[in-house]
Amino acid sequence: MPFTVRSLCLKVPKGEGESVRKILLESGLLDISLKVRRVDDHILFPLLSPEVGRLGHEVLEEDFMERSVAEADFARLAHVPEQLRDLIPSSFDVIGDVAIMKLPEELLPYSKEVGGALKQAFPRLRTIALDKGVKGELRVRDLEVIAGDEVLETVHTEYGIKLLVDPSKVYFNPRLANEHMRVASLVHDDEVVLDMFAGVGPFAIMIARHANPSIIYAVDLNADAISYMRRNIELNKADKVMAIEGDAREVIFDLPNVDRIVMNLPHSAMDFFPDALIKLNFGGTIHLYHICERDDIGQVLDELLTRARGMGVMVELVRQEELKTYSPSMSVYSLDLVLSKWC
Repeated sequence: MPFTVRSLCLKVPKGEGESVRKILLESGLLDISLKVRRVDDHILFPLLSPEVGRLGHEVLEEDFMERSVAEADFARLAHVPEQLRDLIPSSFDVIGDVAIMKLPEELLPYSKEVGGALKQAFPRLRTIALDKGVKGELRVRDLEVIAGDEVLETVHTEYGIKLLVDPSKVYFNPRLANEHMRVASLVHDDEVVLDMFAGVGPFAIMIARHANPSIIYAVDLNADAISYMRRNIELNKADKVMAIEGDAREVIFDLPNVDRIVMNLPHSAMDFFPDALIKLNFGGTIHLYHICERDDIGQVLDELLTRARGMGVMVELVRQEELKTYSPSMSVYSLDLVLSKWC
């Protein structure tokens, strides 16, 4: 099911809508994963970046629905057997100018036809890649280019930061832009921040650009992720970010205690929860991301609180949000937990 997403947007009079839409598409500024809204005599275009000053229109922050690609835009363009047309997916990830999509088994022989149709429907996309699942210990996507340029490295823009990324080498979720910004907005002046599974640096660099921390320790086991993160630190002049290659469970014990910890490893972040608690100052916050059955989220929270009590401390859940659907019965959750006191 589609979710409501908070996003920056450009408010444009209806009469200028089509010309502005084309400019935003060509500039890579329009977030095509969200539905355009019409309000009174204006159109609201969801943005990937607020850097649209030359267009001379008001930039706002509003709620948008995730966009399902209409059949008229996409499915009808694909040369596939008619009985398989309804199986063409209605959503896909966009990282920079690279689209990544999953296909059911029945459509795999027609993957290039589906990819070509998607590229035809969205000309600003340079590359269309088929997601064949995750591979290896680092859980990076196994991608096959099915339309467009073979190069998967791209520049992804969100809230004014630019992130170099190759989704075939590093894990990157383009649907977390608002979450990156939300966490950055919570960081107080001079906080010490730790990102235990930092990837190419979206949380760390967003915090560095939109808050005033003392330092951000950004750890990742993937050497490619660290390489991209260092390039992104330079690209965004985010000199408060310290990129550290290694296993977070081992690396963090060489670091000082911190005020805030980001744990964006939804499949296994809970395994690292006790290690994170040891490094967190009292009053500090953990932002933990977890995938589970929707009926099990209460049990997951109870387990986290029990683990904390077993270590002699109390944690308080201050925020819980279902970020996105992972499967028909599972979702990705965002949990904000504050270390409050000794038991």
